[in-house]
Amino acid sequence: MRTFKAITFDFWGTLVDVDTSGQLGMGKVLAESEVTGINVKDLYFQWDDATVRRYRSTTWRPYFDNALLGLKDVLEPLGFETSPERWRDLTETLLVTMTGEAKPHPEVLEIISVLKQHYPLMPITNMDNRLFELNPFKAEFSMATTAEEAKAFKPSALIFQRAIDRLSVPAQDILHVSLSQFADLEGAMPLGMNVAWINRYGEARGKFTPAPLYEFRNLSGLRDVIEASW
Repeated sequence: MRTFKAITFDFWGTLVDVDTSGQLGMGKVLAESEVTGINVKDLYFQWDDATVRRYRSTTWRPYFDNALLGLKDVLEPLGFETSPERWRDLTETLLVTMTGEAKPHPEVLEIISVLKQHYPLMPITNMDNRLFELNPFKAEFSMATTAEEAKAFKPSALIFQRAIDRLSVPAQDILHVSLSQFADLEGAMPLGMNVAWINRYGEARGKFTPAPLYEFRNLSGLRDVIEASW
């Protein structure tokens, strides 16, 4: 049975339901911008894809800036135009709602309360510090590593190496837990970290995505494996 000395997590999506709060935020954006006839859920996921493409296509800049550009990418083709200040206000509305109102998935509170009694726990997040601080569940963790601190977004080795250094634990003794294939499986494993893939939605693994050490539908499976090694 494998044993670990620390556990790291993707935060948004893996631990908290950012898609539900993100759709709520996108609904507010549509209401404020008076854009009609658009499905909120579809637009939210289009924006999320556009934002990821933005931060993967250039050197580091704040997540907020990439999110603003992503919002332009999805709203301007619909004919929406506004001032630079208004774009920032709309992006703020979206992100504050998305981050501040994201609730933990049903099993997460119990699992984290158990794990924190035995391991150092650390989220590794692509979110800006200010926005990460808005989420109440962040208080469950005594330390975190953000893209803003590392000046790099996952899957960059820079952010994972910063987390490894802060933990002062060899990479091979860390278990990283995430639902994201491209950002986390493909980012953490080349550094020697072990990965538990939380495949909440039954996705097929990508053609070039390495196989994780574990695969679970939610964090409950993680607890079963970890407790067996105590």
